[in-house]
Amino acid sequence: MSLNCPFCHSTDIMIVEANIQQVNSTLSNLASPAALGALGTTVAKSLNLPPIVGGIAGTVLGGLFNSFTEQNTSPKQSLCFCHNCYQKFPIQYLN
Repeated sequence: MSLNCPFCHSTDIMIVEANIQQVNSTLSNLASPAALGALGTTVAKSLNLPPIVGGIAGTVLGGLFNSFTEQNTSPKQSLCFCHNCYQKFPIQYLN
């Protein structure tokens, strides 16, 4: 069985494993330490507290949120890499 690249039909391909990151970017951007630090500063100002207290509290909460929602193990997917055209493609695309 010959393994051919679906783009250039070369036989000079290599099978590699790649980590796939699946991150909900909207949620991670809204709950980032910087965003929650700014929110904490605003809330502290409205409660007549020093803004630095709210900023630090928000940053700490954002860091904790990120550490709990972050995926420690990324799923691995087998990919092929063509040395002729430098394309990466899933192993299912092989001829």
